[in-house]
Amino acid sequence: MNNNAISSKAGTRFLLQVQSTLILLVSACLLPFVVHMIPPYQGIPMGAFLLPMFYVPFIAVVFYRLSLGLVIAALAPLANFLVAGSPDWQFITVLTFELIVFTYFAFLLLQTSWKTVAAPLGYLLAKTVSSSMLFIVQILPVSPLEFFKNSVVNGAAGIVVLLLLNWVLIKKWPK
Repeated sequence: MNNNAISSKAGTRFLLQVQSTLILLVSACLLPFVVHMIPPYQGIPMGAFLLPMFYVPFIAVVFYRLSLGLVIAALAPLANFLVAGSPDWQFITVLTFELIVFTYFAFLLLQTSWKTVAAPLGYLLAKTVSSSMLFIVQILPVSPLEFFKNSVVNGAAGIVVLLLLNWVLIKKWPK
């Protein structure tokens, strides 16, 4: 094979990776934006109930690779804030940390017999880690235990959506 053919294949592969990243990043911004168009329930945004920020990093890990999922997890909250003004500025750091931890735990769980519950379990593990970190660095105006409890109670519907998404991606579209 000549060097031009190898270079061409590498260039095409790179462009496909960039394209995948951009499509997933746009999806990671649009999905929460659409969910936040639904009026809040008792003053709580629908995103806190449905957890749309967690869907796309999980899809990236299932269909692509860990590194792409981590990039989406790291960039989506800031991109979403810049485009839609949501989440609140003070929550971006916590959400970004949670998404990165979630993505990593979900990836690890997908390699085990727990793969059918990787997304919801990854969410619960990420919330546990982020709530524990709030004992060390108090950056939210709520106690770490209250933050954990509210996140899990409010996010119960989103945890079920993550479970269904997980099941569909693993059972219906295996690699």
